[in-house]
Amino acid sequence: MRTLTRSPKGDLLRDVNQLDAADWRPIEGIGRLFYKGEAHGTVVRRIVDNQLHSYVWNQGTPTDYAVFDAPENLTVGYHPILHEAWKMNFVDIASSAWQEVLTHTVSNTWNGRSLGHGMKLKSSARFEGIEDVVTPAGRFRCERFTWLTPFDKELHIWRTGPLRILVKEVVAKGDKHGTTYELAEFAEEKVHWSAEER
Repeated sequence: MRTLTRSPKGDLLRDVNQLDAADWRPIEGIGRLFYKGEAHGTVVRRIVDNQLHSYVWNQGTPTDYAVFDAPENLTVGYHPILHEAWKMNFVDIASSAWQEVLTHTVSNTWNGRSLGHGMKLKSSARFEGIEDVVTPAGRFRCERFTWLTPFDKELHIWRTGPLRILVKEVVAKGDKHGTTYELAEFAEEKVHWSAEER
């Protein structure tokens, strides 16, 4: 999944490309941060044999490399809002109990203005059921979750389809309370590869 997200003020831009396996185990990803029109840094990550390999370039500094353990239920965060749906990947929708969400983030702040190796953050979420949600992009059959984030926020998250696309997110408690994010446009395109194009 590739996402390009901009903060409401327009001063922070994140360009992220993330690859997960069929069972939603993260494989690799790259995130670039731009702040106030300037490149701020890049983080590249890959999970190999239950280890997270992390490379960080901040503007004007040498490359830094670190290795972290990567448990089976770990999701790798890069801060784009669209990825919040993927943070629910290991929440069992057959249960309505609160479950652990384990994320290794790239920033230790909610707004994601910093960029580094980050850290593992534990939080909890639960599956709330199936709902139809209408957004400017259309009507979607969604799985709904409540997430109590590591940053003292309560988020309500709706995702749809086999790719688990974020349809809607509401900040129910905490900083920016009442803020709503909705899918504005959605299109699917099938790509067919021929032997001549390979």
